[in-house]
Order: sequence, then structure tokens, then C-alpha cells
Amino acid sequence: MSLKIASALLLGVLALSSCVKHRELVNFNQGPEFPAQDAIGALPVLRIQPDDALYITVHTLEPADAAPFNISPGQSANAMAGANAANYLVDDQGAIEMPVIGSVAVGGLSVAEARDTIRNRLLPYLKSPIVNIRFTQFRFTVLGEVKNPTTFTLAEERISILEALGMAGDLTNYANRNNILVIREENGQRSFGRIDVQARDVFRSPYFYLRPNDVIYIEPTKNKTGAVTDQFTKALPWIGAGTAFLNLVLILTRR
Repeated sequence: MSLKIASALLLGVLALSSCVKHRELVNFNQGPEFPAQDAIGALPVLRIQPDDALYITVHTLEPADAAPFNISPGQSANAMAGANAANYLVDDQGAIEMPVIGSVAVGGLSVAEARDTIRNRLLPYLKSPIVNIRFTQFRFTVLGEVKNPTTFTLAEERISILEALGMAGDLTNYANRNNILVIREENGQRSFGRIDVQARDVFRSPYFYLRPNDVIYIEPTKNKTGAVTDQFTKALPWIGAGTAFLNLVLILTRR
């Protein structure tokens, strides 16, 4: 009698304990199979936004002629000799302040468009100027069910959500892969997108490629509750006490 009751209690507790199924841990396993060649289309164009940090270099046939245009704001004029690059922070109006040519509106432009805009402004001063621009602070944050939640700052122009998750140590076993939240702010507007990394069409999502200052949040699955408060481990003392009590009752009733 006691053995049956103890077994029933044990099975009940085991039923309460959490487990994660294999299919819940596999990405890109939902939806139609990948075609041999998936035509996703052109990659999204990254637009310059206020508070973006830009690294701009100006070159021409005579390096000394380009040096005045490669001084960062606030840099001493004594550093002009040998200057070959400058760092700029895009202001709230989407503009940068360059030496000699003054304010240049770059907000909302792609890197290629901003390069051409600056080059045209330089033509009265330089012969055949070459302008290079790149982002120096691509900043994004990964929170929730990853192994290393943190904020990253990279000198990159394009980062995918898969690369971001990889930098954060990948998803934990208790990450909800079907409902990853991306919080995005552009032009003073906040938007919210959802990513399902188990869906094969995730590569077509407008949130697959991140934008500067995106925040990624991975919520836990319901199984995480079982991992945090392990029902089986928590109940072990009660199972032992209950079994001992039932054995004692059985011994006493046999006398």
C-alpha cells in the first residue's frame, strides 16, 4: 500500500517538473523548406540618424590640401599637420560641422548619399576629392534569455539579429525563439517588431538587420519557471518524509 502511494506521489512530482523539447531548441525549422536559391532582395539601406558617430576621411592628390578637412571638432589647429581623418557626432538636427565648409546635413541620408553630399561641398576647395565615411558606434543591447546579456558598441555598418545573438553567447535553452522583441527608435519614433528565429522566412523580416540603438529582448518560455523553482528537487524532502510515514503506518498496522 505504501509503495503504491509513494510511487504515485513520485510520478505526480515528475509530471510537474519541466522539460524542454528538442524542437523548441531548433531554429529555422518552421515553414516551407528553404529553396535552393532564396531571392531575399536588396539589403536594407542604413540611414544616418541623430547621435550617430561618423568617421570621415578626405583625400586628394595633395595630402596637405586635404589635411584641413580632416580635423575633428575641438581638435587643436596644431594637429592639422598629418591629419588624415576626423570623427563627427551627428547633432539633433541631423547635421555635422566640418572644417571650412561648415554645417552639412547628413541626417536621413545613406552613407553613399552623405559621401556624395560632402564631396560636392568640397569641390570648390579640392581637386577630385575622395570621401570615405563609416559608422564608429553601432550600438545595440541584448537582454533576456541569452548567455551574455549586455550592450555592444561596434564599428560596423550592418549587424543581423543572428550575429547579435551570437555575440551575446546565443540563446539559452529556455529562450522563447518564436517571439523575440526588437525595440527600435528612428527619427524620434519608437517601433516594436517581433522575430521568430524558428521560422525560415525570418530573413525577410524588416527587423532581421538591426539599426543603431536597437534593443533586443528574449523572453523566457514557461519551462523557465520549472528551472528556477525545480518542483522535483523542492519536493524531494516531502517525498522522503511521506514514504517514511507510510512505512511506519504499515509497520504499526501489522502488529
